Amino acid sequence: MDFVTPQLAVGSRAEAADGAALQAAGIDTLLSLAPLPRPAAVPLQLSLAVADRVPLPAATIRETVDFLSARIAAGHRVLMHCEMGISRSPALAACYLHEGLGLPLDLAFARVAAARPVAEPHAVLVESIHMHYAAGGEAVAELSGNENPFGPSPRAREAIAQALPRLHRYPASDASELRGALADRLDLPSGQILVGNGACDLIDLAMRALVGAGGEVLIPDPAFPAYRSAARRVGAEIVTVPLAGSEYSIEAYLARLSPATRLVVVASPHNPTGTLMSPEAWARLRDALPAGAVLLLDEAYRDYVAGQPLIDAAADVRRGASVLALRSLSKVEGLAGLRIGYGFAPEALVQRLGGLCPQYHVGSLAQAAALAALADEEHRRDSIATNARERELLMTGLARLGVEFVPSAANFVLLRGPRDAVARLAARSIAVKCMARYGLPGHIRVSVGLPADNARFLVALGALLREDHECRDAIPA
Repeated sequence: MDFVTPQLAVGSRAEAADGAALQAAGIDTLLSLAPLPRPAAVPLQLSLAVADRVPLPAATIRETVDFLSARIAAGHRVLMHCEMGISRSPALAACYLHEGLGLPLDLAFARVAAARPVAEPHAVLVESIHMHYAAGGEAVAELSGNENPFGPSPRAREAIAQALPRLHRYPASDASELRGALADRLDLPSGQILVGNGACDLIDLAMRALVGAGGEVLIPDPAFPAYRSAARRVGAEIVTVPLAGSEYSIEAYLARLSPATRLVVVASPHNPTGTLMSPEAWARLRDALPAGAVLLLDEAYRDYVAGQPLIDAAADVRRGASVLALRSLSKVEGLAGLRIGYGFAPEALVQRLGGLCPQYHVGSLAQAAALAALADEEHRRDSIATNARERELLMTGLARLGVEFVPSAANFVLLRGPRDAVARLAARSIAVKCMARYGLPGHIRVSVGLPADNARFLVALGALLREDHECRDAIPA
């Protein structure tokens, strides 16, 4: 095998089957383009059916580049092999160098050839790759949704595949196995756990069960729009609580509590600023709640926080406090497309929300994937560690560009963007989130993505800033 980058090697099927050589080279991942049973020395293998001497399908290029980018960004060493390591694997390695490292295609092919002299991708493969990228085949850098750029847990994907033959059966109506697993993690009884179709579903249930028409709900401003939307659907009275800059103001919350308050919403980390409410401020707010009010804590981004004190809502629930905490499996676990989240609260609160849920509320694939993802500590650890590293690099890059941004504890960064930033970045195949709907015109939110996508974003943002500077300089005084 030959390394085309420090973390990506190209080789033959025989080399991929040599467990001792794989261990010696530090290979822990295989991308197999020719049939090969997974060697015991390798914990993860992706097998793709790729034919030689025929054009490469766009879907194959996409899946290959995404898989390599995710594994390499997480610090793993990958061997991509075909039968002889001459045509298919070198060709797709060039695709990764082009997209992942930004090398021009010709230079990418030359880099592979220099690293592996026997490489000679078939002309049909090479032509199809050139045509793919000439037709705009480069993927959009999706940095708008705060998803896990490394994809779902591999164990979750396996669990979904294993559950497919049972799709003709109804799911567990009470999600008892999943609730039990969550209860174990939180050291709570399963009766204090509620599972829903994403955290947004649970926000909606909370508004319906706890607030209703005419009840007051305190919502931070700015904030995730789902809170306001859910409140409006039930006819609630919305009381906005402005942030102090980008930070929570506990005094602003306390000043707005009233006997009519039914629900108080806090998100920590806050979306879109990525800032935290301190445990001390939380305790003051919790202890000041009027009779009948509930304190809702949205912790969708909690797993990304490192080195900062966190609110212990589970301890509050154990003491019987009027607290409802929500968490999501859309972020670190990478299950956004399955829509699954959970909450925990005193059992009486859980029963009030659960009473509004229809039968078979959460599908069997979502339950199976959630159980598997929660048990996949390697995927969780890699996702969290890589996000922390890339978040710091992203914020360092923004600082170097002189961009005003909010230091974040989550997997996104809020920043003041140049004019028409969303549209101008989209023209460069980079998707970010417009913050006008959040009440922050002139701002954008960028998710922490794969290293190559983060680099593309910073390069493109720098280009926009230079364009605006040149435009200002061209205007006569």
